[in-house]
Amino acid sequence: MKRCLLCDHDISYHQDFYHWLHSDTLLCGDCQGQLKPVETVRMLEDMKVHILYEYNDFLENLLFQYKEGQDIALRRLFFWDFRHRIARQFKGWTLLLMPSGAKKNQERGFHALKEMCEVISLPRLQPFTKRSDHKQSLLSYEQRQHISEIMDWHCDEDLSKRKVLLIDDVLTTGATLRAAYHLLPKTIKKTEALVCCAHPLFLEQQPHAKGFFLNR
Repeated sequence: MKRCLLCDHDISYHQDFYHWLHSDTLLCGDCQGQLKPVETVRMLEDMKVHILYEYNDFLENLLFQYKEGQDIALRRLFFWDFRHRIARQFKGWTLLLMPSGAKKNQERGFHALKEMCEVISLPRLQPFTKRSDHKQSLLSYEQRQHISEIMDWHCDEDLSKRKVLLIDDVLTTGATLRAAYHLLPKTIKKTEALVCCAHPLFLEQQPHAKGFFLNR
């Protein structure tokens, strides 16, 4: 009997028809129901940003349990329900992971975003590095806008004429994605971004992009 990865209920407990039919979900209906899918595309400068969920208390606690609680068993949850759609839509693209502080990775014993992305069948690179460790949630809005000052680009692979997908777990103000976007070589063919969740204020303030979210 398959169990919910979070609460250990039977996976079919209060499950909606869609997830019951596909039967590969990792959460029971109660836990699944606490996620708030938005499945939207917004513009950040001239870059499309694909957003899976709205950031809420449930996701905040889930991310805290995963990262700070070092509950690595949760790593598959975040992109799981969208993994096939992402792989289909971005076939031939390369994922570029947003940076994580070396000290945090050492404390946790794993690179949180890298582990989360393992369920997506696309090539991955980690070309961005941080010059210093910091927790973005503790920074003011003004400090976040200067994050480009502590980010660097180091990539031995030639990405000329390649399509790249910047990927991160949480989008708050867009400062990290914006900084990464401006560090990219000009020879890259096309750039878009994908995040697990975005803060409600970002969703409220940023314009919708033309076109559709990930195709089913």
